[in-house]
Amino acid sequence: MSENNRTIIGIFVVLLVVVIAAFAWWWMGRGGGDQEMQAVAPSLPSPTPVPTPSLEERLSEKLSGTTLSTSDAVVRELAAALSANPKLASWLVNEDLIRRFTAAVDTIAAGNSPRDQLEFLRPKQAFKVKTASDGSVVIDPASYERYDTVAAVVVSLDTEGTVALYRELLPLIDDAYAEISPPGRSFNDRLEKAFDQLLAVPVLDEPQGVEQLIVTYAWSDEELEDLSAAQRQFLRMGPENVSTIQAKLGEIRAALAEPTPQ
Repeated sequence: MSENNRTIIGIFVVLLVVVIAAFAWWWMGRGGGDQEMQAVAPSLPSPTPVPTPSLEERLSEKLSGTTLSTSDAVVRELAAALSANPKLASWLVNEDLIRRFTAAVDTIAAGNSPRDQLEFLRPKQAFKVKTASDGSVVIDPASYERYDTVAAVVVSLDTEGTVALYRELLPLIDDAYAEISPPGRSFNDRLEKAFDQLLAVPVLDEPQGVEQLIVTYAWSDEELEDLSAAQRQFLRMGPENVSTIQAKLGEIRAALAEPTPQ
């Protein structure tokens, strides 16, 4: 039997003993047990509650005194060092950066488009389609180029620095997530689901047909149209951008899985 199996069985046995003891205590309290035994039975001490560490206690020395309301300046300073691409600095002028990031991740994890949180990434150029040689309507590659800058910034991020910054900001991120999530839900779990959503998007080898609706377009391929809203939004960035961003997301996810340096 492996050490892991012995540990699991040991935990199970302990839990079983606790349940039996609790049942016996309840039964004797109803007069179903020996009265003399009840008289000498020791009272169990009340468990000492473990206080939840405050935000200040969870923050690194570098972030001491920082709150969600005052975090933008610190985030801009630390995040600006992750990439030499000047576009990143222009994105960081937005306010409530930690709440915006947290809400965007939660939205993607739920399969929805983070349009509201990432409005500043919306391309200024119009969406374009063209008619293929077989008469079908497909997305014009020029539409994909609208997202080249986004992909370039993502790829330029220093992976180790990004993971280190995420870990340092996690106490603030957890506080922001507590504002919008049910009790007991972990932000790290939502981040994993967001990774799953984006990394599951297929990289298309050839132009795919679209069909015009009233004010937008839908994929002609039912399998693509059945993707979540977050995945369809990502798919519209084009195969090259999807591929390069997925590669960087894979790097970041793998780095997050590594033990935290002491």
